[in-house]
Amino acid sequence: MFNGKNIGAFGLRPSIHYAWVVIFIAAFMHMAGGSIRQAFGVLIVPLQEDMGWNPATITLAYALASITGALLAPLSGICTDIYGARKVIMVGIAAFIAGALMTGVVSEVWHLWISYGLFLGLAQACFNVPIITTATTWFRTHLGYGVGFLQASHGLGPAIMAILISSLITGASWKTAFWSVAIIGGIIMVVLMAFFRNRPSDIGTTAFGAPASEGPAPERNRAHERLRVKAFRTSMQSTSTFWKLVSIHFLGCTSHAIVIIYVIPIAVLAGMEEVAAAGVLSTLALVSVSTRFLTPVISDYIGARGTMATAFIWQGLPVLLLFWAQEPWQFYMFAVIFGIGYGGEGSAFPVINRQYFGRGPMGSSFGWQQFGAGSGMAMGAWIGGALFWLFDSYTATILVSTATSLVGAFVIMSMEPTGRILIPDWEDTVPTAPAAAD
Repeated sequence: MFNGKNIGAFGLRPSIHYAWVVIFIAAFMHMAGGSIRQAFGVLIVPLQEDMGWNPATITLAYALASITGALLAPLSGICTDIYGARKVIMVGIAAFIAGALMTGVVSEVWHLWISYGLFLGLAQACFNVPIITTATTWFRTHLGYGVGFLQASHGLGPAIMAILISSLITGASWKTAFWSVAIIGGIIMVVLMAFFRNRPSDIGTTAFGAPASEGPAPERNRAHERLRVKAFRTSMQSTSTFWKLVSIHFLGCTSHAIVIIYVIPIAVLAGMEEVAAAGVLSTLALVSVSTRFLTPVISDYIGARGTMATAFIWQGLPVLLLFWAQEPWQFYMFAVIFGIGYGGEGSAFPVINRQYFGRGPMGSSFGWQQFGAGSGMAMGAWIGGALFWLFDSYTATILVSTATSLVGAFVIMSMEPTGRILIPDWEDTVPTAPAAAD
């Protein structure tokens, strides 16, 4: 609850902690920002049939979006630490609207590379890093619940968007589908950002779960904040665990990118109708909502390392079921089983970062981990199509998806237990500077 001095946006006094307001807003951004990208699989068959484009050139747009997001993620993190998440997210909203509007009127495949690959890739970088780092800022305790709600929304978005876009393209038009997403989604996001706040101190309160005796964090001048960011980043990145987390992001995302991009073409190749095949993607995304929420919560209580390793194994092994799937019910059964592991694979990263590195300006460092994730998504999108072109089947593609998840589980278990913070004294390396604001 807020005390007498705590107020929300526009001077409102909500009856719940404002951390949950911020998480709700961040969840919508996460859901909207990631939904089009994660639902890309529904676009492949319509573009093949309507435009006559090769699947390899179509999926290059997805790969470009992932590469753009990966390359810009560290910069997004640095800007988040220095200028605040809100400004970075606003840039992402502008890129999201522009990218979706342009995608609605593509007529050449290179148009798709620019609208989807560059603009929606920029939006991805401006959403993912600020949103996750803001969540860790607003919670002192019960971070798992906040992150769980946030990650659950990320799974719900594609579950809705895959069916929505597929139905709009089939029943209306390509332009209607993407312009509706751009206009309606953009308006809602701009309105919500009026209530978004970067830090508890912005409204004179403390993080959720902070002791009652603790006051709002003091404001620091920009020069001092940059020194803190540099000190934390240097300490964090000096550990092998940090770079293992980057590699785990890469491996896990390579694995599930193959599935979310190619499960629809695989199902259509087996004889399913396009909308029904889109339902497979929606089903696995919807099932993932449960473990996207539960995995951070469980990790917060028993430690993230073992929980994440289990999720990686559960994501990898079920992909082998695609070797035998021929009937619609078999694809939907696969979607349910795979969705459990897929939801848990990446949702505990904010929690494991807190357990290993404590509280600090994590944006720039988490940006590097998102670089690993985006690189993995790009690799999965590219290698799946390349292997199909090379072997004229998805056998090798399926094996790669399974192998990368299992290797990721091995790397996780090679890291230290999460019972102690690895860099407890990082603030001792920050040069002394005035605490007053400019």
